[in-house]
Amino acid sequence: MEASTMNGYNKIAGLMGSYQELCIFRRFLILNARDLLCQQAEIVNLEHDLLVAIRDDRNSGDPLRKEFEYDISALKGPHEHPRTGLQWTRTLEMRRLLKEYNTSLLQFASLCRLAPVNKSDLATLHELLEKPDSCGEPFLTAHEYETWDEENIKDLTSVAGLYTDRDALSRFIDKMVKSVYHKHIGHKLHDPLSVTEAWAGAGTHKHIINYPDSYITNTIDTLSTILASVLPTIAAVGIYLLDDSMTRMAVIVACTLLFSTVFSLVAKPKRAECFVASSAFAAVLVVFVGNSNGNSC
Repeated sequence: MEASTMNGYNKIAGLMGSYQELCIFRRFLILNARDLLCQQAEIVNLEHDLLVAIRDDRNSGDPLRKEFEYDISALKGPHEHPRTGLQWTRTLEMRRLLKEYNTSLLQFASLCRLAPVNKSDLATLHELLEKPDSCGEPFLTAHEYETWDEENIKDLTSVAGLYTDRDALSRFIDKMVKSVYHKHIGHKLHDPLSVTEAWAGAGTHKHIINYPDSYITNTIDTLSTILASVLPTIAAVGIYLLDDSMTRMAVIVACTLLFSTVFSLVAKPKRAECFVASSAFAAVLVVFVGNSNGNSC
């Protein structure tokens, strides 16, 4: 029996389910904002109608209608005439609209907080959208052709949000891995994208390789460990070899600046943490200079 292969959206679904980096979708922020504006306008107009109904009941000559502001049971009815129960009808309409509006508002807030799209992963997805005949054209038709287009890049989101908390050095290394390393070495050492057989696509993309996030994390951890020991050592040795006090102070300033820069790139600290760490580093070097001067006398 010939094995079945997936095409089109089924193929992309298999890849997205297997590789979180490829889970890139539109947020439709403009449409969601428009929908919110429409719901908001409905509520504003209904609020006016509700206020009119409240005023009419308050100013009516009916003792029962005047009690509506104080007795919810009387407000709810049952009422003999629709006009008498208009305020409660408006209240129920408002309740329904507010529920829909509040849900939409919270959903919109969540959409706005989603991570922006990663351009490297978007480029990979563009390649995967190509037809298996290698003609370079995506399988998308009609208006769907523009779904992942560059003009919609601000509306796209990487749902997994793997890059939101990355520091500058991590982003740089990730870019180097996917460009330089992949181009010269990676494509020879690593396996291309693969999907479980049931969802495997008809076309092959041997040149598209997934580099697990752990690769970047391990590289950063290694560099951080090396820099944590090398920077203070180099600074101490450099200061020890210098005899002029002004030159030593200049080296302390330069080393502290280098330390704070590297610390910001590697650790992504808060401002206070960076200030404290840099101050401590400079203080250690100053103490070292003082001890060195004392020993040389």
